[in-house]
Amino acid sequence: MTYIARYHPHIKTGLETYPHLKERFKKKKDYIIKSPIELGEPLKGNLNGLRSFPFADNFIIIYVVCEECRQLQHQETNNCLQCGTIPDNSVIFLTFGRHDPTYKIAPSIRDRLEEKEFQVPI
Repeated sequence: MTYIARYHPHIKTGLETYPHLKERFKKKKDYIIKSPIELGEPLKGNLNGLRSFPFADNFIIIYVVCEECRQLQHQETNNCLQCGTIPDNSVIFLTFGRHDPTYKIAPSIRDRLEEKEFQVPI
């Protein structure tokens, strides 16, 4: 399957906070999009339904794969009210940043998915 990248607005915040990582983020995004289920680590607990991928020193990317979300019936957990309008082959990049702070803010970003439009592309 060919995947399409979509971006939560918080990605823009990350790019503004870490402008020196913009090109690196794009390269990792292009790498992840080729095989997002196989490459990312499935998260557990309050981040169940999301995936993470390391990049740069002590930085991670957190994303959701729509196809997997539907297969595992995580739509309610991921709180995505746009689910019916987003194709299965979408990968929504939610946030990126330093490891620990990013894991801490990820639940609040996911909890606000219903309020956001996902941009294509950056």
